[in-house]
Amino acid sequence: MGLFRVVKGKELKMKKGPVIKNSYGKLVLIIMTEWLLASTVIMGRISPLCISFIGGLSGTGAAAAFLGASVKLMLSGSFTDIVPYIIILGVVASVRFVIGKNKGSAAAFSSAVLCGSAYFLSSVITIKESSELLKGFFLAIVCAASCYGFNAAKQSFDKNDSMTVFYPSKAIPIAVLAVFLISSLSSLSLGIFNFGVIVSAAAVLTAAYKNRFGGVGIVGTVCALGMSVAMDNDPYAGILLAAGGLMAAVTAPKGRIPLSASMIFTAAIFGALLGMDKDMISFIADIVVGSVVFMTLPLKIIREKMNGKSLSGKSGESSVGVFAGKLELVGETIGELKYAVEKTAEALEDENGKDISEVYNSACDRICKNCRYNIKCWGDEYNDSVRVMNKLIQMLKKGESISAESFSGNLSERCPKKQQLCSSIAKKYEDFSYIGQMNRRIKEKRGILIKQLDNTEKLFNAIAGDFESSAVNDKTASAKAERLLERCGVAEPKAAVTVSDGFMSLEAYGKGALTCSAEELGDLLVQTFQKEFDLPLILNFSDKVRITAYERAEYGIKAAECQLSRKNDTANGDCITCFIDGKGYYYSILSDGMGSGTRAKIDSAFVCGLLTKLLECGIEAETAIELLNTSLLVKSSDESFATLDLCKVDLFTGSTTIYKAGGADSYIKSGANITRIKGRGLPIGVCESLSLSAHTFIAGENDVIIMTSDGAELSEQWLEQAFMRDSGKNMDELVKAVASAARFNSEKGREDDISVVAIQLKK
Repeated sequence: MGLFRVVKGKELKMKKGPVIKNSYGKLVLIIMTEWLLASTVIMGRISPLCISFIGGLSGTGAAAAFLGASVKLMLSGSFTDIVPYIIILGVVASVRFVIGKNKGSAAAFSSAVLCGSAYFLSSVITIKESSELLKGFFLAIVCAASCYGFNAAKQSFDKNDSMTVFYPSKAIPIAVLAVFLISSLSSLSLGIFNFGVIVSAAAVLTAAYKNRFGGVGIVGTVCALGMSVAMDNDPYAGILLAAGGLMAAVTAPKGRIPLSASMIFTAAIFGALLGMDKDMISFIADIVVGSVVFMTLPLKIIREKMNGKSLSGKSGESSVGVFAGKLELVGETIGELKYAVEKTAEALEDENGKDISEVYNSACDRICKNCRYNIKCWGDEYNDSVRVMNKLIQMLKKGESISAESFSGNLSERCPKKQQLCSSIAKKYEDFSYIGQMNRRIKEKRGILIKQLDNTEKLFNAIAGDFESSAVNDKTASAKAERLLERCGVAEPKAAVTVSDGFMSLEAYGKGALTCSAEELGDLLVQTFQKEFDLPLILNFSDKVRITAYERAEYGIKAAECQLSRKNDTANGDCITCFIDGKGYYYSILSDGMGSGTRAKIDSAFVCGLLTKLLECGIEAETAIELLNTSLLVKSSDESFATLDLCKVDLFTGSTTIYKAGGADSYIKSGANITRIKGRGLPIGVCESLSLSAHTFIAGENDVIIMTSDGAELSEQWLEQAFMRDSGKNMDELVKAVASAARFNSEKGREDDISVVAIQLKK
């Protein structure tokens, strides 16, 4: 069966098969590499690396390597000697083509065993003397170790984790691979140039350039071992490489050119001392070519790839993009879950939905089944019988009990089992009512769950949008912020300083608590970044802390509030909360709990407290209010609801939105004009379908926004006169005057808690 996943009712199938993800250029490179390896020999036999290379490939890569090796072998050897080897290569390539996508240590070990066994089998088939069997066995072990080393190096490179190649379980096989790769290449020459010595010289220079003496020691040893296997008792190449490599390590800090020149010069000096002949000149020429190869290597690109860095230098942006995409996927998955819950519920309700007639039908089917009047009652006089049954059901709906006397008409005179029918119908109706009640409760809870899933989907998408925003992350400033927070007592701080539309913002997380106040931290931020910041917002949760700060915005807020209780000796049931979220938004929350006094205060405080937490965490206002609504629905078995007025002001632009859910009217004073924003809809916590209105406008300097609870009834004319007397200069006196006027105008016997909030924008 193919792999699949369901996306909004659609089944997307992916067939299993070999992994095919090689470009044409990569396939050509694989063919050329395998052609080269098939041309090499070790100890007089075809190099075991020819099979090891295929054992480290998969899919079309393994097929391409087989093609390169088989063509080269057919062109260069005796047909009877080569055919068994080609068959063995074909078997290994076929196995890797099918199962090569499996990764991990177990898969690498299996491939090593496969390649080693295949090479030994080819040796057994092709050897002509029994004395060569031991050599074939040794090279089979080399083949297996080289295959494991190739897979280990490839996995580390694919995971961008070069450090894992130094683990003993990987380092030893990789070293074996390197030794016999040099040995194999040393069997290839083009004129006076030997491929093994050229590659060894380039490798030693690279090690000297990157790791100096330690690198020369390790790589030089590996290269010397490899050349000694291929060149029998000729030590000159190893001596020249060792002397040149040590001098190159000394001059490594000077750059690539001095490093290469020092190695060539040292090799030439030692060659002259040891005696110049044809072989010595060939070795020195190989070192010169190896130095040229080293100087042309793109070491920076290779290092960045091994360290997991992007060539374009945008790895951070790519990682953020991937994380944002992952969040979007999670949001979409939650949306699909919500969709599946809705559709499954609809299907089950259609299937399980029963008409109330099932109550008496099921009872009559059981009791009237063997009655001699069955055909008469439920055939000839069906309508009369149904009329009697419906009468009984209506009596049960009204809470009345039913008995034999409840029957009427011919059915009452004829039926011998009236009391049995009554008992059965009453029992069936009780079960029907209970199931209906449970279904209604489940439907309510399901509605709340769907709302929560919907809001969670919006939340993930909003966070993903934040990650994909055009804000530029300033790494230098982020590092400064982390050092500053560490001095202020935060352990392991992680800070992100971003610049968007020319304004700087800070968001940081860490462990522990700040040892300074928000005001002191604000002063330190100003000193550190030479920019004016609004007061930082500090949020403690568990044993951690979140700090957000935003460069000072265009507008500031001048606010005042006044609250009057219904009775002088009772608590005010309204709650007011005002804060700046650290991202340049000012929030004012006014909530009026059901009734007045302490009970109302609990609900309104719950609304203000939870909504403040959600907004401070960066959740969008509408999503936060939706989450708050569903939380109130399940807070307790008692009715629990409260009105909500939320004013959100963008301090950079003056863009203002007032959200209302059952709240009283609000008023906006702009210049000489006063505009009323009417409160509509139901309070939050009443039902799962939230009745929320939003009014957006641009507020300017000195504009005043007044929010009131439902205990304060005002008129635009009175407010105009109040502003004429005060002009909004003394906000404290203004809110007191508004609250006192509302109390004076309230009808006797209908007094309520009164709360007034006034907000004025100031530059």
